[in-house]
Amino acid sequence: MSTDTATIKRIQQKLGTAADGIMGPATLRAICSAIGIPASAQVPQWPTQAQVRLGTSIFGKPGCEQNLVNITPAYQLYFDGKPVNTIRVHRRVAPHVQAALREVLEHYGQDAIHRLGLDQYGGCYNYRSTTSGKALSMHAWGVALDFAPEQNAYATKAPRASLSARECEAWWEIWESHGAVSLGRARGYDWMHLQFALL
Repeated sequence: MSTDTATIKRIQQKLGTAADGIMGPATLRAICSAIGIPASAQVPQWPTQAQVRLGTSIFGKPGCEQNLVNITPAYQLYFDGKPVNTIRVHRRVAPHVQAALREVLEHYGQDAIHRLGLDQYGGCYNYRSTTSGKALSMHAWGVALDFAPEQNAYATKAPRASLSARECEAWWEIWESHGAVSLGRARGYDWMHLQFALL
């Protein structure tokens, strides 16, 4: 065990969190709480979907190439069985996507990521309407991502949706610590989808 891991475990034991030696979102929240940083200050506050669709939020207009960047994921993702080397996201959410994927890798490890389908990528930037077709999707701004789409189709409910499993709780907590919203957890459908816009 490295000194860093041992130190983190001692800190976690003192804070009363799971002593796994990983500096994940739960540990960071506990540290912030212990030193008096309010919970509201720990999570980024993103605009609402309605604000995003007005085109006047921090995300600007949909499909704006100047706002889109390619990032390299922290672990290997696959799209339709083919390796994904980069993913295209809005520049404002890019550091949060990168950090969340690093935290997922630290928490689960590559084997569990593959077993749970967390490496099955369904896409991010895509200038298109929502599934209902009534408005532009958050994908049109590059602020929504889909994972494990085959096991978490739009209408697939818990417990059949694989991302609704208890073992995926940490997955969602990691994304939520960066201000992302799960449609599955919030609305009970589209478990593949997370977005950096409030409902």
